[in-house]
Amino acid sequence: MIAQIESISKNFEKKRVLNEVTFSVKVNEIVGLIGPNGSGKTTMLNIMMGLIKPTSGTISYFEPSQISAAVSRKGFFDGMTVLDNLKIFASLKQLPISQVEQVLDLFAINFEKKKFGRLSAGMKQKVALTQAFMGNYKLMLLDEPTNHLDIDSILQLRSAIEKRRETGTSFLIASHVLTELERVCDRALFLFNGKIARIVSLKDFENDFLSLEKTYLTLSR
Repeated sequence: MIAQIESISKNFEKKRVLNEVTFSVKVNEIVGLIGPNGSGKTTMLNIMMGLIKPTSGTISYFEPSQISAAVSRKGFFDGMTVLDNLKIFASLKQLPISQVEQVLDLFAINFEKKKFGRLSAGMKQKVALTQAFMGNYKLMLLDEPTNHLDIDSILQLRSAIEKRRETGTSFLIASHVLTELERVCDRALFLFNGKIARIVSLKDFENDFLSLEKTYLTLSR
C-alpha cells in the first residue's frame, strides 16, 4: 500500500468539507477522484500534501518523502524564466539540474526562456506538470491536470503517466474529464458532499454498459 487514508474529516469554520473519507492507493495503481465542484477533491489533495491539517482522521504513507504533486499553477515566479523556475524546484527537491532537461522533453516545452508571467494558461499548466514529474516518486497527486491543455499536451500527459506507472509510480488524479480517467485509471472514487459515495474498479466496466459518466449521473441523482 502506498497510501492509506482513514476517516479524514475537515471543517472550515462551521462548514464540514470532508466527512469521514476512507480509501487507499495501492502500488502501481492509478486512482481517479471524481466529484462536482465543492465536493472536497482539492481539499483532500491539499491534506495529503500536508498543506492543510485535517480536523480528524489519519493518513499513512509507505514512504512519506516520495510524494510529488501538481495541484495548481501557483508557486512560480512571474518575473523569472520557465527554466529558472524549474531549477529552483529541482534544488528544493534536491535533484540534479539534468532532471530539468529531461522533463522539458517529456512535455515538449520549447519556451523555457520565456518569463512565466507571460505564458498562456495552457503553457503554465504544462510547466506545473513538468515540475511534478521531476524526480522518481512513488506517489503523484494531480488536480485537474488537463485544464487548459491542447490535444497534443493531453496525449503527452497520458503517455507520461503510463510510463511512470511502469516504473513503479502510483497516481491519485482529480479530474472532471471522465473519458480521460477511463483510459488510465484502475479505480475511481466518487466524492459527493465530502463523502465517498462509491468506489469502482474500471475492470467492472469491461463487460458491461457502465461508464464513469453513467455512474456519476446515477450517484448525482
